[in-house]
Amino acid sequence: MKRIITYSLLLFMLLSGCEDVYRPDIDVVDNVLVADARIAADEDFNFIHLYESVAYYDNASTGPAVTNADVRLIDSNGDEHVLPHYSEGQYGLNLALDPDLQYKLKIDYQGEVYESTFEKVPQKPSIDSVYGFEEIEIRQESGDNDVDNQDKIEGVRLYADITPNDEMPYSRFTASFVVQYNYNVEVPGPFGSTMVLTVYGWKTTYPQGSFNIASPPEYSASPEIKKHPLYFFKNSVKYDFDQFFSGWIVILHQHALPENAYSYYDDLNKQLNSEGKIFDPLYVQARSNIECTSNANQKILGNFEISVSSETRYFLRYMSESAGFVLREIDERIDIPFSGELVGEIPDFWQYP
Repeated sequence: MKRIITYSLLLFMLLSGCEDVYRPDIDVVDNVLVADARIAADEDFNFIHLYESVAYYDNASTGPAVTNADVRLIDSNGDEHVLPHYSEGQYGLNLALDPDLQYKLKIDYQGEVYESTFEKVPQKPSIDSVYGFEEIEIRQESGDNDVDNQDKIEGVRLYADITPNDEMPYSRFTASFVVQYNYNVEVPGPFGSTMVLTVYGWKTTYPQGSFNIASPPEYSASPEIKKHPLYFFKNSVKYDFDQFFSGWIVILHQHALPENAYSYYDDLNKQLNSEGKIFDPLYVQARSNIECTSNANQKILGNFEISVSSETRYFLRYMSESAGFVLREIDERIDIPFSGELVGEIPDFWQYP
């Protein structure tokens, strides 16, 4: 019996001594230029951000900013518009784009020349309708296949029907979500009394995860996009025990895209959604419309994009199991601060069911 215990201890020590963290041997490569070059044609001022890539084991989210590049926007008439550097690798463009012209980006950096293809200015997109369905979203930790560890969240998912224009039928959606809440506080009143006032508060959040992009059905004669999934909203949100959830203000932006920009975001989504499982999509290099014209072996990451967006706003609130939820469009375009609270005063942007 003692021998069995001794051998077991030796085996345990041997196995534990062999335990080590696997760190693959990855070749060190030079940093490459990264261009976040998205121009909103309906904005008065735009920034193009240039920086260098980071190594695989580097903890930084982005590499060092590129501050000494020569950046130009060239139109189809041959006119060049210089983008001066402002700060932290951001190059500003103060130019109203002509919808009758096409534009390309040109970057001179460290003796190399990078150029994009010519891109059109899209037409303003529009949504036919936005509607919702009560759903249960299942969330679990990445890579965890245990059904017992899944969270089932009740909520409402918004969908959109879209009739795209013939030239650029592709769209990308971005959004901000303003959660409304209120609670009561006691404040000093006249003659030593106390008064109860309502505090109206709000906080803004942004969707996380992959890019929300839409395209016409691949095997359909109609370009119409039906029931495109937008975003999921929990039935109720509570930050503190005494707060009452008062609904969501959904600020939705639809960006019209050319096909190459849609393909770029689609490739990025395949990277973001891949978790290494057997049926996950294969990792692919994102297709870019920018290349180094002075050296075919020199890489550049990023994409040059011209987009035009439209904004719609909606109020969403789940009422009860019997009453369902309220969803209606908001006509007003009142600026909403990122977050805040007002005591005894209703904000001018506040929405009711």
